[in-house]
Amino acid sequence: QDGRVWIVTPDLMIVPADRMRPFRRSKFHGVRIGDDVKLPLAWNRAKTTIAKFSKSDDGKMVPMGETIAPKTFVQISDDVVKVGKQAYFALRNEPGVYIAATKDVTVSRLPKKLPTGVPAGGKWIEAKIIPGTITAYEGLTPVYATMFSPGKGGAPVPGYDPYIHSMTKTGFFPIEWKDHVSVMSPDKEWPPTKLWISEVPHIQYLRAPLAMHVSYWHEDFGNLKSAECLNLSPEDGAFMFGWTDPPLPEGWGGIRPGDGNGKATPVVISAM
Repeated sequence: QDGRVWIVTPDLMIVPADRMRPFRRSKFHGVRIGDDVKLPLAWNRAKTTIAKFSKSDDGKMVPMGETIAPKTFVQISDDVVKVGKQAYFALRNEPGVYIAATKDVTVSRLPKKLPTGVPAGGKWIEAKIIPGTITAYEGLTPVYATMFSPGKGGAPVPGYDPYIHSMTKTGFFPIEWKDHVSVMSPDKEWPPTKLWISEVPHIQYLRAPLAMHVSYWHEDFGNLKSAECLNLSPEDGAFMFGWTDPPLPEGWGGIRPGDGNGKATPVVISAM
């Protein structure tokens, strides 16, 4: 119309092409845990590099001129070295090299015991809000570790509604149902009238509207960001969706584990 180009969206909306902008696909992803990569891992969740240090003869930490790229990890030992008031993590595969334990560094660690309700060897996912880490386990054996973005309001605060204040709920949440792709919205009423996002892939509802899903519209994983959900990168979301129970049969759009009676992988969410 009048030389203007229009686009039909997957949910059959008609929108002007000159009001559209492309999303750059996130390159961030987590890592499979195995012989080559073991916990604990220290992630740089900042958008800038962080420095590596070596220890001088007089006991001071000296920058080496080498850095760790944004949104990447290094393997660390369980030992924490203190120099004055600053703590440092020793890199497990680089003897004599350290990184400072700052707010930009978050750590994926092994749990001390299985959560109540998880059988020995059973699949489960541990999500920690403040660190922004999420790890898939079979029993106490880690399978996959990465970062996610919790609600921008952080962990629940007594007296405040997590739904209204964009806080991510804590608790034990067996997956309620899975959608291969669907429309999502941060609007507090449905159908949404202010903002909605089409074609969100790999959605796993924990206790609706709380869900674990891909967020292709940002890549600030590891930091508070979402309306309340557990935001994952496209690659991480695809892994978690394919790994959890119940599996989605080929050609199906969604599945639920029989009104809570079927097999469902639990997601255990805690503040720390």
